[in-house]
Amino acid sequence: MNRSDIVITGVGVVSSIGLGREAFTESLLNGDSGVIELVDSTVGDRNATARYKFVQGSSGDTEQESPVEIGAPITDFDPKLFVKPRKALKVMCREIQTSFAASQMAIEDAGLSSLLPAEPADQAKVSGRIAVDRIGTVFGSEMLYGDPEELADAFAACKTEENEIDRSKFGNAAMRSITPLWMLKYLPNMPACHVGIAVNSHGPNNTLTVGDVSGPNAVLEACGYLRRGIADIMVAAAAGSRMNTTRTMFTEDQPLTGASASVERSSRPHAQDAKGIVRGEGAACVILETIESAEQGNRTPIAKVVGMASRFVPSAAFAEGRFTSSSEENAGRGSAAAIEAAIAGALSDAGLTSDDIGLVVGHGMGDPVIDAQEAKAIAKALPGVPLTLPIGLLGHTGAATGMLGLTAAVVAAQRGTAPPVAHAADCPETLNVVQESGSLKQPHVIALSHTSHGSATAVIVSAT
Repeated sequence: MNRSDIVITGVGVVSSIGLGREAFTESLLNGDSGVIELVDSTVGDRNATARYKFVQGSSGDTEQESPVEIGAPITDFDPKLFVKPRKALKVMCREIQTSFAASQMAIEDAGLSSLLPAEPADQAKVSGRIAVDRIGTVFGSEMLYGDPEELADAFAACKTEENEIDRSKFGNAAMRSITPLWMLKYLPNMPACHVGIAVNSHGPNNTLTVGDVSGPNAVLEACGYLRRGIADIMVAAAAGSRMNTTRTMFTEDQPLTGASASVERSSRPHAQDAKGIVRGEGAACVILETIESAEQGNRTPIAKVVGMASRFVPSAAFAEGRFTSSSEENAGRGSAAAIEAAIAGALSDAGLTSDDIGLVVGHGMGDPVIDAQEAKAIAKALPGVPLTLPIGLLGHTGAATGMLGLTAAVVAAQRGTAPPVAHAADCPETLNVVQESGSLKQPHVIALSHTSHGSATAVIVSAT
């Protein structure tokens, strides 16, 4: 089976710029940003939470990293509209809820709702539903963090009369004040688990936790299942967040930025004055099928998967065991070699050259160190190809970032249109950043994703 024999029949998105394929597409093509000031935000635990960094080394005094709290939260999401039975919400953290919702949207978008949940093969032949062993789920995920309030009562019960903590009391206090199912809310493999149960999938099920490239690698693995003939339909998704309060308090190896004069334009990937990332959250899902499956079910493909590759070449910082959020040129985050290798691998897999690519969906995030590595790789491997930067609208969404970028590539290919970048004029001349929305000159779109450590993926899609 060739890559082009695998098609995408459904897309689901839960993001700060829209819920569902159509809303996401319109916001993307109009350049509508989801970045807001968080001072007055009370969406779940997505309120203003400062991240602090050590002034020197890894101890001592700290200072707030960003003077104004900004982010790209999902502000109009009601999980009760998507999660059934509703009692399942008790064991779903925010990321599980968004991934489940994105999957349900994608299933509906593909026209599969009436064919699920799946049934045993003998029953499926009679009912026309999908057979349980012919559908699978593979998700990209990450470490999921609980809210501090959930543990507050247990810690409070450990305080002594001298206002000190007696650690020996914690076990008993935790059993009394923390729900017994607490851990199930935060296991990285639960998004794939919940969706698999909901659709009654007995086919392949897996979860990948490899940072920003988790989603694209989930797609790569899902395509592998389809090519090997062990499934006809795969639900591939990813969810992530950098908005969670507990996650925010951790020091990361990427700098944050403050608010620009126009807050909604604060996320400035590849801008020459970029200082760091904007935190965001989101989830995206694609339904992948063999072309035979789609044709037999009379489902119209949105796009086809043409080629893909995943590569790893360690970044300088990773190779040397360094961990820093410094914006100095020698900080060593990101790997141009890995990105370039992933591009070459995807082009080879598709039997294409750079001249066949009509649009690059970049993974530039506003971290000047990592962006410089991507710029170097694109200038060498895809010179002159138009470049769009969805993180400028969505912020950095953790493990969802790569999948949201791939989703942007899918809808851009399907519409035949390149989404604009508001700050294109502030990007290096070596990059052909899209200033105004326009038609693609070639039908193929390549989506890039990469990490600070040196993992990189490239996925090529085209309209059907």
